[in-house]
Amino acid sequence: MLLPVQTDIQQLEEQTFNKSDKCLHIGCGLVTPEEWINLDASPSLKISQIPVLGSLIKIFHHSPNWSKSVRYGDIIHGLNYPENSCKLVFTAHVLEHLSYSDFQVALTNIYNYLEPGGIFRLIVPDLKYYIDTYIQHYHDPSLAPYAAREFQQESLIGCSSSRKNFWLRMREALSNSRHQWMWDQPSLIYALTQQGFSQVRQCEYGDWSDSRFGLVEKEENYLHAIGIEAVK
Repeated sequence: MLLPVQTDIQQLEEQTFNKSDKCLHIGCGLVTPEEWINLDASPSLKISQIPVLGSLIKIFHHSPNWSKSVRYGDIIHGLNYPENSCKLVFTAHVLEHLSYSDFQVALTNIYNYLEPGGIFRLIVPDLKYYIDTYIQHYHDPSLAPYAAREFQQESLIGCSSSRKNFWLRMREALSNSRHQWMWDQPSLIYALTQQGFSQVRQCEYGDWSDSRFGLVEKEENYLHAIGIEAVK
């Protein structure tokens, strides 16, 4: 009699978490599982840690209630970790907020922090989805007048709010909400391959090569987005 074949998910669930492994969650926001080193470079995080002033700005800016376990860390300027020391790196909806040149610096840093065989998993908005939607609406006479505005608003590459005074400019600077450089699947896979990653593949929610990604990844991360997994 043939025994049932274990599914990949079953095999992943049986993995034992090695607590000595360094797993970096870059741009963690409010997702802060204890098995991961949770880092964020949000200006509001840094300011919130300033006595008195941080509390006042938090009220004005409606900043998140940051967990005390979150550490401030900027992947562009570098993190206080030696090269080849991290088992996993994960980031979702972060890299599109970097300029193209800063993305290249961040990618190099991530590659260097990973140990040989370490896994990098990332999620970014899918530029192709937004372009396809724009083109579809552009060719619909009833939607065409709004197509350009919707494209820029939904893709977060435009700014519709006022910046006429200091407080409004500061609020925008602290939010860092606009996208600086967006990606489609071919360009992202090419960028990782050029960096030196191997086994670069498009991924979907739940197909983790290491089940620890399930602690930081959310299914809603994939709405109009691309997931990529790669190995150093």
